[in-house]
Amino acid sequence: MNIPKGLNDLLPGEVLKRRLLENRISKIFTQWGYQEIITPTFEFYEILAKGAGSIMKKEMIKFFDREGNIIALRPEMTTPIARVVSSKMQQESKPIRAYYIGNVFRYDDFKVGSQREFCQAGVELIGVNSKEADAEVIALTIECLKNSGLKNFFIDIGQVNFFNGIMESIKITAGKKREIKEAILNKDFVLLDKILSSENIQNKEKEFILKLPTLRGKEEVLELAEKMVNHKLSLAALEEIKEVFHLLRDYNLEKYVLIDLGIIRDFDYYTGIIFEGYTEYLGFPICGGGRYDHLYLKFGENLPSTGFAIGLERLMITLEKENINSLKIGKPDQYVVYYQNNQANFKKALLVAQKIRKKGGIVEVEVSGRGWEELLKYARSKGIKYILRIDNSPSKEVKKIETISEREEIITYE
Repeated sequence: MNIPKGLNDLLPGEVLKRRLLENRISKIFTQWGYQEIITPTFEFYEILAKGAGSIMKKEMIKFFDREGNIIALRPEMTTPIARVVSSKMQQESKPIRAYYIGNVFRYDDFKVGSQREFCQAGVELIGVNSKEADAEVIALTIECLKNSGLKNFFIDIGQVNFFNGIMESIKITAGKKREIKEAILNKDFVLLDKILSSENIQNKEKEFILKLPTLRGKEEVLELAEKMVNHKLSLAALEEIKEVFHLLRDYNLEKYVLIDLGIIRDFDYYTGIIFEGYTEYLGFPICGGGRYDHLYLKFGENLPSTGFAIGLERLMITLEKENINSLKIGKPDQYVVYYQNNQANFKKALLVAQKIRKKGGIVEVEVSGRGWEELLKYARSKGIKYILRIDNSPSKEVKKIETISEREEIITYE
């Protein structure tokens, strides 16, 4: 039977890997002082639209409720958390450190198999505007990726006002500027060249815009860019990137960081430092985030903030490409207790199962009335290591049979 396009069922093995990854990441979040917030899966469209740009508004999955309200499935988590903090946590001491792990929904995420539902894990550092706060969330991103088992990755950092300054210096309409931004965001450089060629833009400015995606590296990129721009907004952005880069050096994380002046994020609420995480295994980001100082004003609060989100499906794909054992699940021994369809031994079987579970083992009690050969076949197919065979003995001894070799030993349960 089919399910709607862009959705997936997760089978037990996949769920175990997901939970392992979630646990690794949430542990790091907690150790850094962040507390979990859970928000509804869908909200009023007008609330979620406060944080969405033109592209994201198109990607929202919307419907009407019985009262005629427009409802939308959350396309990201920053805006719902902004609603919660501004309406229910006004008296909390600042900064507020919040984290989340939850599914988000968009009509099409073409970058990962046209998914419409995917899981994000992320944080929001709310109520502080400082370079140290920007550096913290980037450092936390790196620590989460490292702790997940990922080894080969880079965090590219930029600043939205570098691009904004360039756009301000070009005398074209706001609509055309938006088209240029969307072309760069979608990496459609053929369309970008076409737009630039159709406008009254100087060749020097056109060449620089086309060169933006190549301005990636260490501090030499900043020196090169400083010689190519003269708008004060862009120059201030370069100085801010330099300061955050030096702070990340203090974290001893410089080797994971690149400066990328071609980054453009797909949300309109970003106001400062932005960043994305890349690996050699995927041609698109596995995580991203940045500073957003004006989003809370739309909810009646003045709370400059910064944060990030990691796409767990993307991270899982990357981990499996890089190291097939990075998400290997270490499970305790598994048992099935077989009481030979003898109701007199049923209570004894339950007691044995209870004792083993208390010690951390995974135990099934055979309730299907199968014969021995059929049970043995079942246990092997499920990777169950041992069968505990209950007999009529009044003692606390049971037979422990290894499913592969059928070797037997007598054990005593206490």
